[in-house]
Amino acid sequence: MTTARPDRDAARRTRPGLLEALAADPATRLVLVDARGRVSLDAPAQHTDLPLDGLTPARDRPAGEALELAPVTAADLDLAGLETYYLGREALDGASWLAVVVPDGTTDLADAEGAARPHADLDALLARFPLSALRAVGAHLSALAACLATPAVALAAWHASHRYCPACGARTERAEAGWAQRCTGCGRVSFPRTDPAVIMSVTDERDRIVLVHGSTWQAGRFSTIAGFVEAGESAEAAVAREVAEETGLRVASVEQVATQPWPFPRSLMLGYRARLEPGEEPARPDGEEVTDVRVLSREELAAAVDSGRIVLPGTTSIARMLIEDWFGGPLGR
Repeated sequence: MTTARPDRDAARRTRPGLLEALAADPATRLVLVDARGRVSLDAPAQHTDLPLDGLTPARDRPAGEALELAPVTAADLDLAGLETYYLGREALDGASWLAVVVPDGTTDLADAEGAARPHADLDALLARFPLSALRAVGAHLSALAACLATPAVALAAWHASHRYCPACGARTERAEAGWAQRCTGCGRVSFPRTDPAVIMSVTDERDRIVLVHGSTWQAGRFSTIAGFVEAGESAEAAVAREVAEETGLRVASVEQVATQPWPFPRSLMLGYRARLEPGEEPARPDGEEVTDVRVLSREELAAAVDSGRIVLPGTTSIARMLIEDWFGGPLGR
């Protein structure tokens, strides 16, 4: 399968009957997802963020062994009664892609009594190609699989949580091949919401990294500081504010590094490097969102990770990328 990025083909979304035509075309390629952030792959199911049981970390996998989407087309599945969205088409061969939303509870071939289920053909496909948590497998996907799975999961989550018009409360219906919703009452058109959030590797004058432990996280888990951009606030200002609120430390400079879509359910992560003002110590956790703060050298962090005293974010997250960007290379699993 090619690894070229798909063309989102936005101009085609408004074409009347597009979803129906693609559903009837046996060559249409399908991405099976659900509103819980899972996607069907040509691989064993992975359900958790850490550890990746049974999966070799992406950095250790031989070239060409990235995980791929389940090889499913419209010829394999009757799409009647299933929710679909248009994802675009492959840049090289022009093949069209549809996201297909797996209904809640459709994961087994039959119920406890062995009776037939509503989507037996879908259940049969999921038995061959089970759903995996995108959080767990995102770092291991091919470029094409990642570019298709991410918007598919984001759209499924948006439609599942936005069934009613925010203006009048009437039911909404899909529009623009799943990329919009139209109110059946007042006619208002709504689009998927994306919430910008900043995430940053924060370092002090000795080039030590600041890591925090969230109040709801498992014991020993540490990550970079992150938070949502507030109304009327620049991303750079949000970096300084979040660092000050969570640790009591002042930021002197901010540098953008990278961005990452995070469809759990609708964030766009804006990654930064932030340098603290000289002499900023000690760190003071806010006691609500953050209950512990560590300021660590590379040697200290490596030792803590190797001993299991610190658990880092999964490799799918931009948080891990920012930590390893500062560290200078891969760190632990």
